[in-house]
Amino acid sequence: MEKAFMIIPRGMVSHLDEALALSETAGYRVSRVWKTRHPRRIGKGLIEEVARSVEGDGVEVVIFYGDLQPSSRFNLMKRAGVRVIDRVMLILEIFAKHAGSREAKLQIEMARISHEIPMVREMIRRSKMGELPGFLGPGGYAIDSYYRHLTRRLARLRRELEDLRRLRRERFKGRSREGFRHVAIVGYASAGKTSLFNRLTGEDKPVGPEYFTTLHPKHKAVDRGWGRIVFVDTVGFIRDLPPEVVEAFYSTLEEIVRADAAIFVIDVSEPLSYIEDRITAGMETLGRIGAHGLPIIVAANKIDLLPPGELESRLSRISLIAGRYPNTTPGVVPISALTGEGVEELVERVIGVLSDGGRRAWRVIR
Repeated sequence: MEKAFMIIPRGMVSHLDEALALSETAGYRVSRVWKTRHPRRIGKGLIEEVARSVEGDGVEVVIFYGDLQPSSRFNLMKRAGVRVIDRVMLILEIFAKHAGSREAKLQIEMARISHEIPMVREMIRRSKMGELPGFLGPGGYAIDSYYRHLTRRLARLRRELEDLRRLRRERFKGRSREGFRHVAIVGYASAGKTSLFNRLTGEDKPVGPEYFTTLHPKHKAVDRGWGRIVFVDTVGFIRDLPPEVVEAFYSTLEEIVRADAAIFVIDVSEPLSYIEDRITAGMETLGRIGAHGLPIIVAANKIDLLPPGELESRLSRISLIAGRYPNTTPGVVPISALTGEGVEELVERVIGVLSDGGRRAWRVIR
């Protein structure tokens, strides 16, 4: 693993565990963490301190866990002489590790270019001020040329992804015309969505503790007696999903928007404060992508990891948290995707929601 330093804004300190987990998933071992008051920039004093530490510690990359201004990134790279990445770039590196389909690769490239363009604009500005020669390239002409290449490539990627989105919509409409009902499996990264998908469908898709093992939606139709249900495994949520990622992965997230119902998977073995944060982050993401009126069944996964006697109190607390959101169905379904416990009860709850009309009826009822 590459050795890294991390700078985290004070407003994001409560997310430090997630930041370190994402860094490890991307292949970085964070040996030191600084906190900064500014959410998007790094002051001169901190730049000097980080640069001095880099020189004597063999660090290869500095991670800023936030949306870093291009000027601050440029200044730190110039002074420290190492690669500097921010939160979006860190997430995209993880995505790149797990990208298998052509669509996922195109989506990642689109998000990377969208995020890189402001930095290239900063390089152009610096070159015109005479600050760039000797750093990050041969000069203004090459940078201008690279900028034009990026904008052309971005336009092409958008066209290609729109073609794939149209194809995905047509497939969805075709399944719906044939009477299939769609249930999206959603939730925070590493909550066990793919494990549940495998349990529900008999599939054997890869699972693991790493974040974002699922980038391309997985579909499997299952005949449950009541009718044909298509379960859809989707990309995991994180807090404050970056806008570039939402835009690039819209075709993937659209699977949730078009579903008849959703299973929101949470890891019930985590601390309650974490669970509350994860439910909030997931519900905010669902709102941002336009999943309004979508009936949501909350599934408390990994009950096999809880000590005896703790489950009921946790379910009661989680039910109160989830009940703040108007689209959630009453109660929480305890399950273990690993052992299968509670999964049939979850399917019965899903069938009940679909039998009542799913999304269409839910809009009227609520």
